[in-house]
Amino acid sequence: MMKQITLFLIAFLIGNQLLAQRPSTNDFIHYYEGNKNYSTLLIAPGTLGPNALPVPATLNGRVGTDSQFKVSIDNYFRDGGGDNGHTLRFDFRFPVVQNFMAFGLEWNVVDYFRTTNAVRDYIQLYEDDQGWTNDLGDIILNTYIQVLYDREYWPDIMLVSSLKTTSGSIHDGRYTDLPAHWHYFSMGKDLISSRKVNWRLNGMAGYYFWQTNQTDLEQNEGPLWGLEAELDHQNFSFSVGTRGYNGWKYYGKDRPALLDSRLVIKSKKWNYFAEFKTGLRDYLYSSFNIGVNWHPESPFKLKK
Repeated sequence: MMKQITLFLIAFLIGNQLLAQRPSTNDFIHYYEGNKNYSTLLIAPGTLGPNALPVPATLNGRVGTDSQFKVSIDNYFRDGGGDNGHTLRFDFRFPVVQNFMAFGLEWNVVDYFRTTNAVRDYIQLYEDDQGWTNDLGDIILNTYIQVLYDREYWPDIMLVSSLKTTSGSIHDGRYTDLPAHWHYFSMGKDLISSRKVNWRLNGMAGYYFWQTNQTDLEQNEGPLWGLEAELDHQNFSFSVGTRGYNGWKYYGKDRPALLDSRLVIKSKKWNYFAEFKTGLRDYLYSSFNIGVNWHPESPFKLKK
């Protein structure tokens, strides 16, 4: 009897393992000559993980006076299921001169996720679902320069220049292992302002570039855009907006657009925030990000 039970369990485990494997990956398209685990991944925002080619934040057109030390957990899920996970994020911004210039660093420290074989088939990834696992994320370097201060008929205008490094892992289709960069003007104008409440309209306009692995298109690029309404109170702020960019190739879902909202509870030194975003086009994820921001004033002031 014991022998029969043992044989049944072995047969069950073997059968379960076979069912977990995909029947064939022979029809996968190879975009370049190389390791078969990566050559079939299309480097585009709609065919990789949620943080691979991110849509930048619109911001408010101001360099400001405060440093930013943000730590957060981004919890995301794919539309229709099949790819859920959590990302530990770190965001640092330091004004080297108040209200004039700042440097920043964003880091997706680690992704903890699971991607099913159905999604792996969609993104053309050879390796089968191994259950919950983790991958290292990208580091993004930012420079902020104040171009114009708010005037009667002009908004605050800040130039933002960003470089996405290749620190993230391409395993499981999470990141690109290829560089990208984007450059844009962030703008903001107060429409209604009082001692306690301020309503502001923010926007961004620029250009986005990323390297691909296609032999006939080594670089994709296109305009970057965003529009956001922000309500600011003494104790909290709330904003809602849309943003995205348009690749010119029309290939691989390269025109992501997002709808996002953010609530910030403010205090003298610490802010607590919650952000929600969901894809409108060529971005198949929704996410809920919660975190804390320590914001001490920068010691370097602009001399009059």
